[in-house]
Amino acid sequence: MRAPLRRRRRRRPPGGIETYAADRLYAEVAYVAYYLHWSRDAILDLEHAERQQFVAQIGALNTRIQSG
Repeated sequence: MRAPLRRRRRRRPPGGIETYAADRLYAEVAYVAYYLHWSRDAILDLEHAERQQFVAQIGALNTRIQSG
């Protein structure tokens, strides 16, 4: 391997793969399951961005309901 490649610092994991914290994933699944009564498998089948959109929309609805 060429020297410049060995010394290069990487900010992200090789291959562009990033991990998603398990505790955050569990929280999102529990949140959506609680409000929409969907199964864990159905929620996990959602794309990451789509699941986050459901979480955001549920949160917005709750905020609207609580504010009157």
